[in-house]
Amino acid sequence: MKNAGNEALKVKDYAKALENYEKAIVVWGTDSLDYAMIYNTAFCAFQVKDYDKAVKYFDQSIAGNYKADDALFNKGLVYKIQNKDEEYIKLLNEGIVKYPEYTKFKAELAKTFLIEGNNHYNSGATILKGAVEKVNAKKFKDTNDPAYKAEIEKAKIEFSAAIPPLNKALELNPADAKAKAIKAACEKQVKSL
Repeated sequence: MKNAGNEALKVKDYAKALENYEKAIVVWGTDSLDYAMIYNTAFCAFQVKDYDKAVKYFDQSIAGNYKADDALFNKGLVYKIQNKDEEYIKLLNEGIVKYPEYTKFKAELAKTFLIEGNNHYNSGATILKGAVEKVNAKKFKDTNDPAYKAEIEKAKIEFSAAIPPLNKALELNPADAKAKAIKAACEKQVKSL
């Protein structure tokens, strides 16, 4: 059954590989577990989007210390897919501490903070653009119109909210040119608005 799972995995028939690996695990029992097979089972479950099984087998792989760093990282990806943001961030931070040489944790966390900062920046830019367009279309009297000022304040809040996650991204990856550029644009907007 394990060999059938390996053959199915080679040809990327993940559903068949998962089925065969799980049969092998049942027969195997708990004596001297084959953690390579368990890791492969987790990988196949991930590929077929059976995320509960993926987490279960990644956890077993971690417990058996087989590719524990990669298993923990992939478990984090499952959390990301499931929109379990708090667990995802916690797991990435845990991975950075436990496996500092495994650079994917730090890179993924930096990317996550960059995306968060960029989303706030884009939101602020959209609000600001809309406010300017309303002045130009005479929907707001002018830039002293209270409604215009309220929109500008909303934009400023978004630009300000972008800075903390961008700082975190830069702590993790000081060379990130995109994070630096977005942060500089946000700071410029906060000062000028």
